[in-house]
Amino acid sequence: MTGRPGDRVGTAYHEWMDPVISALDSAAGTALVPPGRTVLLAVSGGADSMALLYGAAEAGPRHGWRVAVGHVHHGWRGREADRDLAFVREHARRLSLPFFFRKRDARGEALALKLSPEAGARHARYSALREIAEEAAADRIATAHQRDDRVETHLLARERRAGLSGLAGPRREREDGVVRPLLEVSRREILEFLDRRGIAHRRDASNGDMRLARNRIRREVARLVARRGEEALRELERDLERSSRERDAIESEFARNVLPRIFRGPGAVVADASYLESCGQALQRLAIERAAFPFALPGRAPLTGREREQILARLREGSDFRFEAGRRIRFDRKGSVLRVHPVRPRGREDAPGSNNPGKRSVMLVSGFVVPKESFR
Repeated sequence: MTGRPGDRVGTAYHEWMDPVISALDSAAGTALVPPGRTVLLAVSGGADSMALLYGAAEAGPRHGWRVAVGHVHHGWRGREADRDLAFVREHARRLSLPFFFRKRDARGEALALKLSPEAGARHARYSALREIAEEAAADRIATAHQRDDRVETHLLARERRAGLSGLAGPRREREDGVVRPLLEVSRREILEFLDRRGIAHRRDASNGDMRLARNRIRREVARLVARRGEEALRELERDLERSSRERDAIESEFARNVLPRIFRGPGAVVADASYLESCGQALQRLAIERAAFPFALPGRAPLTGREREQILARLREGSDFRFEAGRRIRFDRKGSVLRVHPVRPRGREDAPGSNNPGKRSVMLVSGFVVPKESFR
């Protein structure tokens, strides 16, 4: 059974107290999804994405949103995945919203890229959504990540000893146009939203597969709450918020003071190594990760945490060094210049015309002199 976006039980309640609708109104008010824009909703058919779909259909008209629906068929659940596709297509039709989909071989992509099944599916999903967004002329891709997802991501990051970026959980907005307007809404509130409107949703059988890390973490959270009560969950959320605020402050300082001293040229990224020496460790870590990111393999971080710390130790020593990360990204420091680039195939550096040892041309980048050959 399903309801229409206009169906309401207590109009005033829905207008100012419903957590899903309030979150979407806030997304318009804070320009996360600015009024008048085209937004692609990533809809799997699960509870969270169905709340996003019907919430956006209800809130969208008063914000002037042009809403489109995107679905990614990962190709690994057979007929169940086919039914998910048909389910989402039918609900888009009922709401008179344009529908787009892509089929991907997520398992094949994971094997080819040497990723875990979860990472492979995530890589396939976002790649497909970017394609759909271009077709739909959407400048925002809204996903249905919610508050419980943030807690689970935080716990996974703890388990893997991730840095601040991981501990802070999913961002409300990414640089590639992906937004998450429901991050402050809990899973319980989403289920209540669907129940009040009589909206059906699909249940993914793989959610019970304990070989998948997120399912295992979800089970552990449920056990923790059963043992210690809701206060245990609130404590985790407070830790998460502290990490999120700290990440936001560091990234703001990075954008203001460090980013102007990092420059991307053809084939390399260069940075002001002397300035980086004077920064705090959190800013240094972020600078190293951002400088290496353009050369990361699909679906992978550019370097491990251990490699990052080894590079930072050498940077703080103040002398020249060369370090090659295991993912074939090289860090070279010469004087005040830190150069980051992919490792060239053997013999490439000796190719005729690859360097000009005669005249030493330079570029002025954000106040420090960079040899032009650094970008080759």
